[in-house]
Amino acid sequence: MPLLRRANDQQASEWIPIPVGVWRFHISPAPEIKYSEKYNNYGARFPLMLVPDEQARVTEEQGRPPDGSQQSYRISYRTGLSLGYMQRDGQYKSTKLVDFLDACIGQANGKRFREWIQSGGGPRKGKDPDDPAEELQLIQDWLGWFEGLEVYGSVRHEEDAQGVVWARFGGPMAVGSLPGQREDEYQAVGRGKLRSMIVEYEESIGKKTQPIPAAPKPAAAAPRVRFTREGKEVIEDEDDTPF
Repeated sequence: MPLLRRANDQQASEWIPIPVGVWRFHISPAPEIKYSEKYNNYGARFPLMLVPDEQARVTEEQGRPPDGSQQSYRISYRTGLSLGYMQRDGQYKSTKLVDFLDACIGQANGKRFREWIQSGGGPRKGKDPDDPAEELQLIQDWLGWFEGLEVYGSVRHEEDAQGVVWARFGGPMAVGSLPGQREDEYQAVGRGKLRSMIVEYEESIGKKTQPIPAAPKPAAAAPRVRFTREGKEVIEDEDDTPF
Protein backbone atom coordinates (compact mmCIF):
# COMPACT_ATOMS: atom_id res chain seq x y z
CA MET A 1 0.00 0.00 0.00
CA PRO A 2 1.47 3.41 -0.95
CA LEU A 3 2.51 5.68 1.90
CA LEU A 4 1.26 8.79 0.12
CA ARG A 5 -2.39 9.25 -0.78
CA ARG A 6 -2.78 11.53 -3.77
CA ALA A 7 -5.70 13.91 -4.20
CA ASN A 8 -7.13 11.93 -7.11
CA ASP A 9 -6.73 8.54 -5.42
CA GLN A 10 -9.96 6.79 -4.50
CA GLN A 11 -11.02 7.82 -1.02
CA ALA A 12 -12.91 5.73 1.51
CA SER A 13 -16.40 6.95 0.65
CA GLU A 14 -18.61 4.66 2.66
CA TRP A 15 -19.45 6.08 6.07
CA ILE A 16 -21.53 4.06 8.50
CA PRO A 17 -24.06 6.37 10.18
CA ILE A 18 -24.63 6.50 13.93
CA PRO A 19 -27.05 3.68 14.83
CA VAL A 20 -30.69 4.36 15.53
CA GLY A 21 -31.37 5.06 19.20
CA VAL A 22 -30.84 7.62 21.95
CA TRP A 23 -27.29 8.96 22.25
CA ARG A 24 -25.36 11.62 24.11
CA PHE A 25 -23.57 14.29 22.08
CA HIS A 26 -21.46 17.37 22.66
CA ILE A 27 -21.44 20.43 20.43
CA SER A 28 -18.13 20.47 18.59
CA PRO A 29 -16.91 22.63 16.98
CA ALA A 30 -18.82 25.88 17.60
CA PRO A 31 -22.29 26.36 16.07
CA GLU A 32 -22.43 28.41 12.90
CA ILE A 33 -24.87 30.58 10.99
CA LYS A 34 -25.79 29.25 7.54
CA TYR A 35 -27.76 30.81 4.72
CA SER A 36 -30.37 28.55 3.12
CA GLU A 37 -30.85 28.93 -0.62
CA LYS A 38 -33.92 26.72 -0.36
CA TYR A 39 -35.72 28.84 2.26
CA ASN A 40 -34.03 32.16 1.49
CA ASN A 41 -33.15 32.83 5.12
CA TYR A 42 -30.49 32.28 7.77
CA GLY A 43 -30.44 29.42 10.23
CA ALA A 44 -28.22 27.83 12.85
CA ARG A 45 -26.25 24.64 12.33
CA PHE A 46 -25.08 22.70 15.39
CA PRO A 47 -22.32 20.15 14.71
CA LEU A 48 -22.71 17.27 17.16
CA MET A 49 -20.28 14.51 18.06
CA LEU A 50 -20.84 11.49 20.27
CA VAL A 51 -19.11 11.84 23.63
CA PRO A 52 -16.20 9.37 24.09
CA ASP A 53 -18.22 6.88 26.17
CA GLU A 54 -20.86 6.75 23.46
CA GLN A 55 -18.24 6.23 20.76
CA ALA A 56 -17.02 3.21 22.69
CA ARG A 57 -20.61 2.06 22.99
CA VAL A 58 -21.03 2.14 19.20
CA THR A 59 -17.96 -0.06 18.75
CA GLU A 60 -19.14 -2.43 21.47
CA GLU A 61 -22.63 -2.79 19.99
CA GLN A 62 -21.81 -2.64 16.27
CA GLY A 63 -18.27 -4.01 16.12
CA ARG A 64 -15.49 -2.48 14.08
CA PRO A 65 -16.44 -1.30 10.57
CA PRO A 66 -15.44 -3.53 7.65
CA ASP A 67 -12.54 -2.65 5.37
CA GLY A 68 -13.26 0.27 3.06
CA SER A 69 -15.72 1.93 5.44
CA GLN A 70 -15.54 4.18 8.47
CA GLN A 71 -17.83 4.62 11.44
CA SER A 72 -19.26 8.11 11.75
CA TYR A 73 -19.62 9.70 15.17
CA ARG A 74 -20.92 13.01 13.88
CA ILE A 75 -24.30 14.43 13.07
CA SER A 76 -25.68 17.95 12.65
CA TYR A 77 -28.85 19.69 13.72
CA ARG A 78 -30.32 22.72 12.00
CA THR A 79 -32.79 25.26 13.36
CA GLY A 80 -34.09 28.69 12.49
CA LEU A 81 -33.03 31.86 14.29
CA SER A 82 -36.31 32.69 16.00
CA LEU A 83 -36.40 32.81 19.80
CA GLY A 84 -40.19 32.43 19.85
CA TYR A 85 -43.05 34.87 20.36
CA MET A 86 -45.98 35.66 22.62
CA GLN A 87 -49.38 34.49 21.41
CA ARG A 88 -52.58 36.48 21.72
CA ASP A 89 -53.56 34.59 24.85
CA GLY A 90 -50.28 35.66 26.48
CA GLN A 91 -48.66 32.23 26.23
CA TYR A 92 -45.11 31.94 25.00
CA LYS A 93 -44.59 29.95 21.79
CA SER A 94 -41.23 28.21 21.67
CA THR A 95 -39.12 27.18 18.66
CA LYS A 96 -36.72 24.40 17.68
CA LEU A 97 -33.80 26.69 18.50
CA VAL A 98 -35.00 27.50 22.02
CA ASP A 99 -35.94 23.89 22.75
CA PHE A 100 -32.48 22.74 21.69
CA LEU A 101 -30.56 25.40 23.62
CA ASP A 102 -32.77 24.77 26.65
CA ALA A 103 -31.74 21.11 26.58
CA CYS A 104 -28.05 21.96 26.19
CA ILE A 105 -27.97 24.26 29.22
CA GLY A 106 -28.86 21.40 31.58
CA GLN A 107 -32.00 20.20 33.32
CA ALA A 108 -31.52 22.40 36.41
CA ASN A 109 -31.14 25.58 34.34
CA GLY A 110 -33.83 25.15 31.70
CA LYS A 111 -36.58 27.06 33.50
CA ARG A 112 -34.34 30.05 34.19
CA PHE A 113 -33.11 30.05 30.58
CA ARG A 114 -36.65 30.10 29.18
CA GLU A 115 -37.71 32.85 31.55
CA TRP A 116 -34.78 34.93 30.34
CA ILE A 117 -35.59 34.26 26.67
CA GLN A 118 -39.26 35.10 27.20
CA SER A 119 -38.29 38.42 28.78
CA GLY A 120 -36.32 39.40 25.68
CA GLY A 121 -32.92 37.88 26.45
CA GLY A 122 -30.54 36.50 23.85
CA PRO A 123 -27.55 37.84 21.90
CA ARG A 124 -26.18 41.14 23.11
CA LYS A 125 -27.45 44.31 21.46
CA GLY A 126 -25.32 45.94 18.76
CA LYS A 127 -24.59 49.58 18.14
CA ASP A 128 -26.55 49.72 14.90
CA PRO A 129 -29.85 47.77 14.93
CA ASP A 130 -30.15 48.19 11.15
CA ASP A 131 -26.78 46.57 10.39
CA PRO A 132 -27.47 42.91 9.40
CA ALA A 133 -23.78 42.01 9.29
CA GLU A 134 -23.29 43.15 12.89
CA GLU A 135 -26.43 41.32 14.00
CA LEU A 136 -25.30 38.06 12.38
CA GLN A 137 -21.93 38.35 14.11
CA LEU A 138 -23.59 38.95 17.47
CA ILE A 139 -25.79 35.88 16.97
CA GLN A 140 -22.75 33.84 15.99
CA ASP A 141 -20.90 35.01 19.10
CA TRP A 142 -23.85 34.16 21.32
CA LEU A 143 -24.22 30.65 19.92
CA GLY A 144 -20.52 30.19 20.67
CA TRP A 145 -21.41 30.02 24.39
CA PHE A 146 -22.94 26.60 23.70
CA GLU A 147 -19.80 25.04 22.24
CA GLY A 148 -18.79 22.04 24.33
CA LEU A 149 -22.17 21.64 26.02
CA GLU A 150 -23.89 18.26 25.88
CA VAL A 151 -27.33 16.99 24.97
CA TYR A 152 -29.19 13.72 24.54
CA GLY A 153 -31.03 13.10 21.32
CA SER A 154 -32.65 10.38 19.26
CA VAL A 155 -31.15 9.28 15.97
CA ARG A 156 -33.17 7.98 13.04
CA HIS A 157 -32.09 6.95 9.55
CA GLU A 158 -33.34 8.49 6.34
CA GLU A 159 -32.51 7.42 2.79
CA ASP A 160 -32.14 10.04 0.08
CA ALA A 161 -32.99 9.76 -3.64
CA GLN A 162 -29.53 8.34 -4.39
CA GLY A 163 -29.94 5.57 -1.82
CA VAL A 164 -27.52 7.08 0.70
CA VAL A 165 -28.58 6.61 4.33
CA TRP A 166 -28.25 9.67 6.56
CA ALA A 167 -28.51 9.90 10.33
CA ARG A 168 -30.98 12.54 11.57
CA PHE A 169 -31.00 14.08 15.05
CA GLY A 170 -34.17 14.93 16.93
CA GLY A 171 -35.88 15.07 20.31
CA PRO A 172 -33.23 16.97 22.29
CA MET A 173 -33.25 16.10 25.99
CA ALA A 174 -31.30 17.80 28.76
CA VAL A 175 -28.43 16.23 30.65
CA GLY A 176 -29.70 15.52 34.16
CA SER A 177 -33.23 14.65 33.05
CA LEU A 178 -32.76 10.89 33.22
CA PRO A 179 -34.04 9.28 36.44
CA GLY A 180 -31.36 9.10 39.12
CA GLN A 181 -28.81 11.05 37.06
CA ARG A 182 -28.76 14.67 38.26
CA GLU A 183 -25.16 15.26 37.16
CA ASP A 184 -24.57 18.24 39.44
CA GLU A 185 -21.19 19.11 37.93
CA TYR A 186 -22.72 19.52 34.51
CA GLN A 187 -25.55 21.64 35.91
CA ALA A 188 -22.92 23.93 37.44
CA VAL A 189 -21.23 24.33 34.05
CA GLY A 190 -24.54 25.21 32.42
CA ARG A 191 -25.41 27.63 35.20
CA GLY A 192 -22.07 29.39 34.74
CA LYS A 193 -22.60 29.70 31.00
CA LEU A 194 -26.11 31.06 31.51
CA ARG A 195 -24.90 33.57 34.09
CA SER A 196 -22.22 34.82 31.68
CA MET A 197 -24.72 35.14 28.82
CA ILE A 198 -27.09 37.18 30.95
CA VAL A 199 -24.30 39.46 32.17
CA GLU A 200 -23.08 40.02 28.61
CA TYR A 201 -26.56 40.83 27.33
CA GLU A 202 -27.57 43.12 30.16
CA GLU A 203 -24.29 45.02 30.00
CA SER A 204 -25.03 45.71 26.32
CA ILE A 205 -28.37 47.31 27.22
CA GLY A 206 -27.19 49.01 30.42
CA LYS A 207 -29.34 46.97 32.75
CA LYS A 208 -28.24 45.70 36.14
CA THR A 209 -27.82 41.96 36.21
CA GLN A 210 -30.01 39.88 38.47
CA PRO A 211 -28.00 37.01 39.99
CA ILE A 212 -28.93 33.45 39.14
CA PRO A 213 -29.69 31.53 42.31
CA ALA A 214 -27.61 28.45 43.00
CA ALA A 215 -29.26 25.06 42.81
CA PRO A 216 -31.12 24.27 46.04
CA LYS A 217 -29.41 21.88 48.41
CA PRO A 218 -31.26 18.68 49.34
CA ALA A 219 -33.40 19.13 52.43
CA ALA A 220 -32.00 17.67 55.62
CA ALA A 221 -33.79 14.67 57.02
CA ALA A 222 -36.38 15.52 59.65
CA PRO A 223 -35.41 14.68 63.24
CA ARG A 224 -36.98 11.60 64.81
CA VAL A 225 -39.86 12.21 67.16
CA ARG A 226 -41.04 9.96 70.02
CA PHE A 227 -43.12 10.35 73.17
CA THR A 228 -42.67 9.28 76.80
CA ARG A 229 -45.28 7.26 78.64
CA GLU A 230 -46.56 10.52 80.11
CA GLY A 231 -47.14 11.87 76.58
CA LYS A 232 -44.19 14.29 76.57
CA GLU A 233 -42.58 14.77 73.16
CA VAL A 234 -38.89 13.83 72.90
CA ILE A 235 -36.92 14.87 69.81
CA GLU A 236 -33.82 12.89 68.92
CA ASP A 237 -31.28 13.63 66.19
CA GLU A 238 -29.40 10.82 64.48
CA ASP A 239 -26.21 11.74 66.40
CA ASP A 240 -27.95 11.03 69.70
CA THR A 241 -28.05 7.28 69.15
CA PRO A 242 -25.70 5.43 71.57
CA PHE A 243 -24.39 3.02 68.91
